Amino acid sequence: MKAMRWEGQDQLRLVEIPRPQCKAGWVLVKVMSAGVCATDAHIIHGTFYNGEPPHVLGHEIAGEVVEVGDDGLQAWLGKRVVVETAIGCGLCEHCRSGNKHLCAQGGEIGFPPYNGGYAQYVTVPATCLYEMPDAMTYDEGGILEAVACPVGAIRRIGLAFGETVLIQGAGIAGLSFLQAVRACAAGKVIMTITRESKREQAMRYGADVVVNIASEDLAARVLQETEGKGASLSIDAAGAPQTITDAVRLCAARGRVLLYGLPAEETLPPFPVTHIIMRQLTVLGLTNNEMGWAPLLGMVARGEINVRDMVTHRFALEQLPQAIELVSRRPDALIKAVVHPWASETA
Repeated sequence: MKAMRWEGQDQLRLVEIPRPQCKAGWVLVKVMSAGVCATDAHIIHGTFYNGEPPHVLGHEIAGEVVEVGDDGLQAWLGKRVVVETAIGCGLCEHCRSGNKHLCAQGGEIGFPPYNGGYAQYVTVPATCLYEMPDAMTYDEGGILEAVACPVGAIRRIGLAFGETVLIQGAGIAGLSFLQAVRACAAGKVIMTITRESKREQAMRYGADVVVNIASEDLAARVLQETEGKGASLSIDAAGAPQTITDAVRLCAARGRVLLYGLPAEETLPPFPVTHIIMRQLTVLGLTNNEMGWAPLLGMVARGEINVRDMVTHRFALEQLPQAIELVSRRPDALIKAVVHPWASETA
């Protein structure tokens, strides 16, 4: 089969490798669409470490089950599926409480040692499969992991009817948070942008107030929009030093701060501990949550979350280097890119 293999810093090579063998408890998925994640771009560029090359990356996967590892999995044959990629031991307290992404013995499809979706086939545990709704396209499924993490974070932190929410960051994560809090009956939702060209997009996905932090005073605007209180739920989906501290600074007393964007280790900001204590804030770092996948699929099927329009760019597998370059450059038109392992040219 064809696979795009990461072989070192800024090195990707299209290779022919054996089709993976399907062991008991696992299934073989024919990959029809794989989302291109910024994390993979960071790994390829050498700015984020998550294992050594050579390796087949890709942790956002949708496809068809074409082989199963044992007779007990026959019902999965021919199913259109999305893959929730966290792998756990199944026995520890984290796995047994629905937090297998925290398993000390675990890992993730797409990161060493588990090959990922930038290939024509991938093997995954059957416990990681979710059947796609009939109306969902493979491209929607291919980016669902990028939406599931923010939706799962909102499921975990909770949202009361009518709460005011601040979301910093208008990329795929920010837009997913935006749709998730809207689906959960948030009140006023304030979103930040850094480029004016993103304003219409933020409004289209549900923001009530859009603040361009390149030209506006964010603190003054948030206090104006919240009658001086700050946001009940303050979400950082950007991971920049300023957005992290602003997430805390602009949170209402007794409010919640959700930290999602990953900052670079060399630019970690001083943390406003005194503010957190005196304002009695709850600060949570949240990421993957497998318990959010089933509710998310229902929300997409009901039209409460729009995933389809988030797929803005499509590439063939051999064009993965161009896709990585695009994701690294982050042009205005980009929300999410996918690769099609069985295509020979761009769709």
